[in-house]
Amino acid sequence: MKIKSYETFRCDAGWRSFSFLKLTTDDGIVGWSEYNESFGSPGLSGVIDALMPNVIDRDPMALELINAVLATRSTQSRGGVVRQAIAAIENALLDIKGKALGVPVYQLFGGKL
Repeated sequence: MKIKSYETFRCDAGWRSFSFLKLTTDDGIVGWSEYNESFGSPGLSGVIDALMPNVIDRDPMALELINAVLATRSTQSRGGVVRQAIAAIENALLDIKGKALGVPVYQLFGGKL
């Protein structure tokens, strides 16, 4: 399984906007992530666009490897908007991993609290 494509969406709810990242695998599994570009982090979608070439054609099950690659590619600016973009990508990858394994994402973290 490999990540084949991504899309970002912005939805205007009137009182605020919602932003979503959609990752799609070659197997047809879709992972979603919500991120917030409305308050304080304009440009987050652009950072996601810049990071995604490092994710395309990678195995989404190798989450730690992808996270390390993204951290390495952004060593000059590890925090702020870059970290938010990596988190959005990571959440969509976790959604894919849970769907591929047939479990809810919370089980990937050890189950219910």
